[in-house]
Amino acid sequence: MSFSSKQEVLDSISKFKGLYDVVRIVDPVKKSVEDKDGMAVHTHCYDFWEKGTTCENCVTSRALIENNTFHKIELKKGNIYLITSCPVQVKGDTYALEMLKDITNTGIIENGSMRSKEELEKSIENLNKKLVIDELTGTYNRRFINERLPADIFFASMNKTRLSLIMIDVDDFKNINDSYSHMAGDLILKEVSEIMKSSIRKNIDWVARFGGDEFLICLNGANEEAAAWIAETVRQSVEKAAIEYQDNTINTTLSIGIYTLDGEDITAEELLKRADMNMYEAKKLGKNTIVQDKMNYLLLK
Repeated sequence: MSFSSKQEVLDSISKFKGLYDVVRIVDPVKKSVEDKDGMAVHTHCYDFWEKGTTCENCVTSRALIENNTFHKIELKKGNIYLITSCPVQVKGDTYALEMLKDITNTGIIENGSMRSKEELEKSIENLNKKLVIDELTGTYNRRFINERLPADIFFASMNKTRLSLIMIDVDDFKNINDSYSHMAGDLILKEVSEIMKSSIRKNIDWVARFGGDEFLICLNGANEEAAAWIAETVRQSVEKAAIEYQDNTINTTLSIGIYTLDGEDITAEELLKRADMNMYEAKKLGKNTIVQDKMNYLLLK
């Protein structure tokens, strides 16, 4: 859909206004509400849910990334909301049109079947997490990266803070699968994931499985020194870990690339590419190695 103004977007669905409790236009990168029910506002989209941070399962980002309409369920003060989000073009810029409907008493979801408010909250939280969590490792998945990383880059730019991205590859992972079986490989990935998750700050940083045996860690507000310290902590912990599988003890190492944003205006794709290039340079240098920003090599063995 393409419109000449945000007001035209809202006017176009005014005849359906009775079907929704809130209608708003959202910038999915800035996470800002551009218009709400025809009035300009200056709040974050997630403020409505009173969570204080961006949603893990961001349906507005998914709508724009996949250029389609999506739905999800959220909870606010015991009330259940159905969110519908679809992409709209306004003067060449892409936004998400969000329509929120309180469905608590509609029977769509049986609130009464839940034993408590806490159980209902947990049920909806688990439902949303399933869409952004990697089933094997418990880290975030590629979809979460695509939705979250652009927003984190934007906030780092707006707040004039640094953001460090750590790209990690498990060394000789194919040989582990070939020598000990894919079950052993899965155990390695789970152990590496637990080490990474235990090495970062909760609710600030995050870990995701990029694909196969590659992972990334996003450190919000972290400078080069902090990123290097986290990377080295993870590298050493994995090197020392011994995975027991049947009658075998399996050891592995990591190749790690780091790139830190410091006021640069680049896309999430470019940031991933730079961290990825450093990670591959670490492999070329002999593995079990860290390569940091702009090809300044940190050889930590």
